[in-house]
Amino acid sequence: EFLMGADKVLGQNPARIVLVVGGPGSGKGLLCDRLVDECGVAHLSSGNLLRDEVARDTPLGRECAEIMARGDLVSSATITTL
Repeated sequence: EFLMGADKVLGQNPARIVLVVGGPGSGKGLLCDRLVDECGVAHLSSGNLLRDEVARDTPLGRECAEIMARGDLVSSATITTL
């Protein structure tokens, strides 16, 4: 419904950045898939960025892995760095 009514909300000024937030299982991924398919936007997932950094075993990735292993949240500053 949002995608169908986006022109009414945004007019002729398309959004440059859309943040999709929500709890686990809330449909963020599904919505992002639709935004990519229907609006041609780029999708950046903080979870994917974190996993990629950890997999590359960079100093920042190792720091993130330690934080996530403790069950803590990675800071917004670190996410922005990614």
